[in-house]
Amino acid sequence: MGRELRRWKLVGRIHRGVTAAVLVVMLVPQMGDGPGRLLPAAAGALVGAFVSDWLSAGYLAGPGRLFGLGSGGWTFGVGAPVRSSVGRRGLWQLRRIPLPALRPTSLTAGPALTPGRLVSALLLFLGTVVLGSQLLALAGGGFGRLAEATCLLGAVGPMLLTATVYAGPVGEPGDPAVWEVLSVLQRDVAEGRRLLDALPPSTDAAATAEAVRSVLLAEGRYRELADLAQESAAGGNAVAVLLHARALAYLDETGAADGADREAFAVLYAAARRLPRALRAGSDLEALHELALGRTGSAIDEARSAAAVGSVPLRRGMAYATLALALHRAGRPEEARAALESARRTGPVTARLEFLTELVGTPAEV
Repeated sequence: MGRELRRWKLVGRIHRGVTAAVLVVMLVPQMGDGPGRLLPAAAGALVGAFVSDWLSAGYLAGPGRLFGLGSGGWTFGVGAPVRSSVGRRGLWQLRRIPLPALRPTSLTAGPALTPGRLVSALLLFLGTVVLGSQLLALAGGGFGRLAEATCLLGAVGPMLLTATVYAGPVGEPGDPAVWEVLSVLQRDVAEGRRLLDALPPSTDAAATAEAVRSVLLAEGRYRELADLAQESAAGGNAVAVLLHARALAYLDETGAADGADREAFAVLYAAARRLPRALRAGSDLEALHELALGRTGSAIDEARSAAAVGSVPLRRGMAYATLALALHRAGRPEEARAALESARRTGPVTARLEFLTELVGTPAEV
């Protein structure tokens, strides 16, 4: 999964770089004529980009599904995430700058996407974008020209990414029942477990395994989680590498880890650091590593940074819990209790949160 995600991100970056270069070439002639011509052209470039985003989103949410394409969720705006939630249809994110940019968090390709269907899907999408760009061109002037150009250039990205996903899928279409488990788990651990146990045997095995790992994390069953994550990581699941490292760190907090677990954590930490940033955003891994080295000051800083990211409630609550542990070890009990309250307001009441609530009530070991 990590390799495919890197390829997906690389294609996106190359496309954005080429698009920016083309726009600069088109805008340079407008600069010599003063703001009267430059500003409308720049506005056209922005409008064209946003229109391309919405056409792509509408296509994925509608006709694209007929060809086996889909989205693993949606993100609105630009910049760092400020709020994330999990629903029956995937991950939803609101980003810091509320510009009208709507993009999929990930693309999915089902078994129905054959080479013939892929070509048909891309041609239909291209036709939709060409029609939209021609409507923008009717505005005329620099605004119309730049809006048309950015709309067409913007369409190249989704087409390349779709082909990339087909060559090496970043994700498979999510099962709504599994997404429901993950959604409920963000606020109620016991109910998440009940829904997980009620999943029918026919549910996709890979999707179910992801839900099992998340529930075990929330329940504080770190040894079982570490074993399952190790199996998944050996099969190429990049997310499991990160989860395996975190599980061993949480296990160490409880005093149940041994020397081999600590050595394994160091190795897994180095491997997780090489994962794409998108997978590590909001994770408390860096803070856990600093705690393992006894550097509480750095751990506090890293945990604060992780908690500041608007990731899903379970992950963000874990970051606040790690912040509480770091503050406790630094001999700052009042701040540690405040961090625990933030964890309770942010995510579900996990086994780790209950453990740390008892811990911070005792004198810190300085």
